[in-house]
This record gives sequence, structure tokens and C-alpha cells, in this order.
Amino acid sequence: MKKKKSVPRWLQIVSTIVANSCIVLSVIYIVFYILDGFNPMLHFLGEQVLVSKYLDVIIAALALILGVLFLICTWKIFYGKKGKKVKRHPQPQYEEEYPED
Repeated sequence: MKKKKSVPRWLQIVSTIVANSCIVLSVIYIVFYILDGFNPMLHFLGEQVLVSKYLDVIIAALALILGVLFLICTWKIFYGKKGKKVKRHPQPQYEEEYPED
């Protein structure tokens, strides 16, 4: 049997940083979009075409979902418990009590 190689620590750190920064930046963009809707004089997002503004929000929402999923998956891969596999016992097969004649 071959031994599994452990993942380098720097890869764990980089993947966690990427996931967290994706979440933070998408939340900041969505908050600025909402604030810009309440007070358009602030011009957080600048002058944009109507379709482009909605497209940016959709991309930010997808980035938020992707960041959360990426963080959960990397957490399970790198920090998950290496538990024993549960053995499944087969159900006992009962024979007929009275054989047919």
C-alpha cells in the first residue's frame, strides 16, 4: 500500500485566503450596491449602464456562493477527521421455516 502524501501547509493557507477574500470582496460590492441605491449621490460604483450594474451584482453573488462552497470544501479536505470506515453488516437472511412439500 502506498502512503498518502500530505498537502503542503502553504497550499492550505493560500486556499483559505482565496476563499475568505472572495467572500469579503463580494459582500463589500453588494453592500456598496445597496448603499448606492439608497444614496446615488455617493457614486460608489460610478456611472454604469443598467444591465451592467445587474450583471455585476449577479457576479458578486455567484462569487459569494463560490467562496462559501470553496471554504467548506477546503475545510473538509484539509481539517476533516480521518475517521474509520463504518463496517456494514449484511442483514441476516432468514430461511423459510416450513419447507414446501
